[in-house]
Amino acid sequence: MFSLLGLNLKEPKEDVIYDLIIIGGGPAGITAAIYSARKNLNLLILTKDLGGQILLTSEIENYPGFQYITSKELAEKFTNQLSLFPISLGLGVEVNKLKKEDNIFLVKTIDNKVYKSKTVIIATGRSPKPLNLPNEKELLGKGVSYCATCDAPLFKNKNTAVIGGGNSAVISAIELAKICQKVYLIVRSEIKADYILKERLKNFNNVNILLKHLPKAILGKEKVNGLLVYDQLNNKEYEISLDGVFIEAGMKPNTEFLKGFLELNEKDEIIINCNCETNVPGVFACGDCTSVEEKQIVIACGEGAKASLKAFKYLLSL
Repeated sequence: MFSLLGLNLKEPKEDVIYDLIIIGGGPAGITAAIYSARKNLNLLILTKDLGGQILLTSEIENYPGFQYITSKELAEKFTNQLSLFPISLGLGVEVNKLKKEDNIFLVKTIDNKVYKSKTVIIATGRSPKPLNLPNEKELLGKGVSYCATCDAPLFKNKNTAVIGGGNSAVISAIELAKICQKVYLIVRSEIKADYILKERLKNFNNVNILLKHLPKAILGKEKVNGLLVYDQLNNKEYEISLDGVFIEAGMKPNTEFLKGFLELNEKDEIIINCNCETNVPGVFACGDCTSVEEKQIVIACGEGAKASLKAFKYLLSL
């Protein structure tokens, strides 16, 4: 996805016992890797992508040092700095199991490869949460999307809907309003986005905000052609003619592969203490997959740095 500038990146090897394996390549994972590489650790990153949730947004205005930067530019700065260090990288890799045998952690991937390490940092982030509406799965990629930044250009001069009322939903509505003929914002109760985003939304007269509305079904066979909604105030259902539906119903932590191995909370987030330690010694976690309440890029980076430093201290004790 990005051109990595460094020449030091190496292929992962199954016959090596690494000092550290980092699972995840978003802001938390990349920061942990940079800090660990500077400690001269022999480390491996296993990740489906580089950039993580940054890639799901378009512009960033609250990262220190940049009054404004696009998500792509910030992700490129992260990854290009990472590529300067002599680390191993497994890109496009999904981990599906983690266990410990004889004081060594075994990290298994969906292609049945097993990598070994003395410590592990989990920074797997979060993924968009589906609503499980009728036709949602069947029409994914045929008008249904979870990422306006990725797919908005496909709907130029068309009618779309965004389902949700938080920051992500309003950002998506704004992005779509710039190119779409009409955008419907379907909100279950009230808009809960930040004040500045709500004010920006007012600048677009092609956004129709439907408060107290519930999505009931996505309409269409070969592609999306509408959305069935329920008006809670007037107690009636009706159809909206649409070309695309963008679902912004929140996020879920990518921790399914950890169930039964690590302690998770009721949201399936990894429970950590203030030192990024999990209930399994030698396993640390950071970023949006953890029980840390606030989910922000700058917080993920700070947690990644902490996890790296604590993993290094743990290695010194072995």
